[in-house]
Amino acid sequence: MKTVSLIMVALVTLAVGGCAGGIGPQETAPTVDITGKWAGQWVATNPALGSGAIELTVKQTGNNYSGKILVTGTATDPTGDTFGVVSGNQVRILQPSNLTGSLTVKDNTMSGNIFGVVDANVTLRRQQ
Repeated sequence: MKTVSLIMVALVTLAVGGCAGGIGPQETAPTVDITGKWAGQWVATNPALGSGAIELTVKQTGNNYSGKILVTGTATDPTGDTFGVVSGNQVRILQPSNLTGSLTVKDNTMSGNIFGVVDANVTLRRQQ
């Protein structure tokens, strides 16, 4: 009986250890600082769904950022608080829950895709 208990403890320990790695890609140290105001356009991947403006005002602390997002041109407004992760030069928008995405920062431009309210291509430029 004691042997069975030890085997169960070992199996549970292995299972929990396997989950400790987390979900998704491994984060690396940020190579960019996205703190500030970014403004630009989104264009739906299906052009019939439209386009509009998008603005981010954020503060980055380590691998995380938080701030406000403003999106115009959609029937459902995802405007409000935003937060996400910066890994290398990649920005992952995790909130608001109805607007997530992945953007790449190069110099003073951030571009990529957003998903949720509308699936769209996004290009933002750092504002002075």
